[in-house]
Amino acid sequence: MKNRLLVRVAGIVGALSLMVVPSVAAAQQDMPWLDSSKTPEQRAELLVDVMNEDQLIHMLHGQGMLTGGQAPQGGPRFIGYIPPIPELKVPAFVMSDGPSGLRNGEPATQMPAPIVQASTWDVKAAHDYGQAIGADAKDRGQDLLFGPGFNLARNPLGGRTFEYFGEDPLLSGRMASANVQGMQGVGIMSTLKHYVANNQDLNRTLASMDIDERTLHEIYERPFRIAIHNAQPAAVMCSYNKVNGDTACGSEDTLKKDLRGVHGFGGLVLTDYPAAWSPTDIRDGLNIELPWSFWTSPNQIRTAISNGQMSWADVRLRVKETLTQMFRFGLFDHEWDSARGDRARDMKAIPASRGDAVALKVAQEGSILMKNDGVLPLGTDVKRVLVVGDAAKAQMSGGGSSNTEALQSVSTLDAIKKRLPNSEVSWVSEWNPLGIALQAKNADVVIVVPTQQSSELLDRLNLDFMPHENNAVQIAAANNKNTIVVMQVGGPVLMPWINDVRAVLNVWYPGQAGGEATAGLLFGEVNPSGRLPLTFPAAGQKALETSDQYPGANAGFNMKYTEGVFMGYRWFDQRELKPAFTFGSGLSYTTFEYSDAAISKVAGSQEDSFEVSVKVTNTGSMAGAVTPQFYVGKPGTSSVPTPPKELVGFEKVMLKPGESKTVTVKVGAEELSVWDVQTHAYSVLKGAYKVYVADSVDDAKATLAYSVE
Repeated sequence: MKNRLLVRVAGIVGALSLMVVPSVAAAQQDMPWLDSSKTPEQRAELLVDVMNEDQLIHMLHGQGMLTGGQAPQGGPRFIGYIPPIPELKVPAFVMSDGPSGLRNGEPATQMPAPIVQASTWDVKAAHDYGQAIGADAKDRGQDLLFGPGFNLARNPLGGRTFEYFGEDPLLSGRMASANVQGMQGVGIMSTLKHYVANNQDLNRTLASMDIDERTLHEIYERPFRIAIHNAQPAAVMCSYNKVNGDTACGSEDTLKKDLRGVHGFGGLVLTDYPAAWSPTDIRDGLNIELPWSFWTSPNQIRTAISNGQMSWADVRLRVKETLTQMFRFGLFDHEWDSARGDRARDMKAIPASRGDAVALKVAQEGSILMKNDGVLPLGTDVKRVLVVGDAAKAQMSGGGSSNTEALQSVSTLDAIKKRLPNSEVSWVSEWNPLGIALQAKNADVVIVVPTQQSSELLDRLNLDFMPHENNAVQIAAANNKNTIVVMQVGGPVLMPWINDVRAVLNVWYPGQAGGEATAGLLFGEVNPSGRLPLTFPAAGQKALETSDQYPGANAGFNMKYTEGVFMGYRWFDQRELKPAFTFGSGLSYTTFEYSDAAISKVAGSQEDSFEVSVKVTNTGSMAGAVTPQFYVGKPGTSSVPTPPKELVGFEKVMLKPGESKTVTVKVGAEELSVWDVQTHAYSVLKGAYKVYVADSVDDAKATLAYSVE
């Protein structure tokens, strides 16, 4: 009886199996784009071919909520959202901010500001940074994040300097590449932003960035080019501004000729919020308008097509480009949730410890010791410590799309107290000058934490701290010779008290792990190794000389980039000006020696590459990391002037006391090229090159020669 029952059960199971297999096959036959054995391009083509006009237009725009909305029926929160098309099993497209952590209206890992990431000069740190943000996003049901942002710091006053990677195209491009690789490695689409020349917030939605052809390609498009070639990002966000009179989100030259043509981008383009100006932006290279459908509504699109301004072929191409990325990242390869009419999303709580470990490591590596006369690191035997500043109780962060709500946080004050359980650690606000003066006199050490606020929407008026912040430092220094400054800032600042304090540690906006990172650095648990990714001008110096350059000609509607390729440290070098702190600089608790600089060959063709190397030795008593930097001086001419030095390579290495390592970088046509305005292409100049092995842009340890024949 038992055997007969087993036979009957087996027969039923077998019959059910026969019923299931044809149903799967039938589904794939009815919807062949669900066949994951096909390429993303093939699947997108199959799907676009069956989409009607309404469905095609549906994919051209999304819903947008600046502070975070939520998908129906308990779906994920979002900043941007394209609803699903259930009849075709097209899943919803869920998008959120992500430059310094997932931002969609719910808590997530608050990473240090992106400029901290750049200050590590460590591509591994950038990879882990992107990976951690991507993991948070995946846990919360996201598909795409708007990040990294990496426009160049042309103007030290820029409101979003903290959100980007500094002033150098190569450093920015390589850090962005690693960030994208980390994020996309966990299955979350990454968005490079903002394309292109979104280098200020003043009048950002209306002003034209008037840039000559060479400078546009050689400086401002180059970081995007590097990241596209190295990391194949899924998306690019086009910017608010105009470029030479054309809107960045509606320029065929910008989006099709340059982005897709010259730089080889194969993903989708979506707008900033909002940055579309016409339905024909779709024709000219835009894929998705956000937020909402100001210019890509059914009526707008159909009218533009009926007027002959664009075609359905344009629409199908843009939709295919979007769907290709959705297929590439597996959005169609999940179980279908019929109740919600969307793909199944395995949403879970974000584990706080996972991202916090990365946030701590990046904050430690990206903090920059800018002055130290030997007072740091502090010993744990210090008896009386005064901490000054509200930011010691709550870390400062930048405003706008990078303002992530932290899952957890430990203040700098609490982290210091934890390391000094048997000492007297007191606190006073920077707004209390009398309290600072009285308590500073009795302290062994005073740690002042001044802040400077930066935010999207507003450029800074100057590089100064607020008067009460400077006053707090000056009062502390006047009453205690052991005054240390820990700056929480979003960009270059002036330090009128620099000669009156013993040490300056720049932690930028350090994120949720900033308190622990700061205390660990102050007490020598971690050796500072950050390097500046941009120049700090001295008092009275201007990185932009004329009002036409900034705040702009024609009442601020035309920003004249007349400095050309001489931006950032290139500008200071060309004019032989010494800024307060140079690009690539940063101190350590140990010392390093450079020796045995060498180049693999002394001459080559325009297509050749060479290697340059240097031996670095830790000559101090504490383990530490150092970043050898490699620059070239190109053979400029009167018609093609070139900066004295341009970064072509770098590598961060950790060394134990007495340990040596040889650092080698490869330099090729991509690093050596300039933009040729005659051929409209990148090319390498013939002639004699100087190759510098350096500790920073103004501290060359060796100069080598190379020629292109």
